[in-house]
Amino acid sequence: MTDEDIEFSDYPNDKYKKFFDKFSEIETLDVSQWKPAHLLGYFCKKYKETYKANYAWKFNNPAPSKCFEVWQMSVLASKLSANPKILRDYIDWIYENIVPQAKRKLTSISFMTKEEVVNDYKINVLFAGMKGSNVDRTTPLPAIYKDIFAKAGFLINTYGDLAFLSQMSPMPREISCAMMDIIDKHGFDKDILKRIV
Repeated sequence: MTDEDIEFSDYPNDKYKKFFDKFSEIETLDVSQWKPAHLLGYFCKKYKETYKANYAWKFNNPAPSKCFEVWQMSVLASKLSANPKILRDYIDWIYENIVPQAKRKLTSISFMTKEEVVNDYKINVLFAGMKGSNVDRTTPLPAIYKDIFAKAGFLINTYGDLAFLSQMSPMPREISCAMMDIIDKHGFDKDILKRIV
C-alpha cells in the first residue's frame, strides 16, 4: 500500500462500519430484540429528524463496543431499564419534551443520562399513576398486565404477586416464560421485580 492508496471514509475503521450497518435493522427488527447498536441507531435517526444533521460521534475508542456513545447507553440502561422498549420510548419522550426546550443544539448523547432528566421520566411517565416512584410488593400492577394474566386464568394484582410468581422454580407450566415474554413485549420492565423484596 502506498500513500496514494489511502482514502477517506465515513468510518474510522471496519468495526464502526459494521456497527453502523446495524442501524437500518430498526426498521424491521422487533423492538424487544434491539441491542445497544439499534437503540443508538434510533437515537441518531431522531437526532437527524430534529436537527437535519447527523449526530457527531466521538470515535474515542477504536472498538465501537467501548466508545462513548455505547457507554452512555449502558449508563442509561442501568439508571432506567435494560428493556429496549422502555429505552426506545424514553428516547421518544426526550425528543418530544427535552430537546425542544434546550437553549442550544444538543451535541452529546450524555444529556439523556442526566439524573434529573431520567428521574423526571420515571416519576412522570414510567411510574405515572403509582404512589411515588418506589414500587414495592403492595404496588398495584397496571391493568394492562393484570388483564394478560386474567385471560389465562390467573389473579395477579400486585408487583409482589408477580415477583413471587417469577421466582418460582419450576414456574407453573400454564404461565411459563411465554407469558412473561408477552408482558415484556407490552413494555413491562422485569428489572423492577429484582428490586422487590
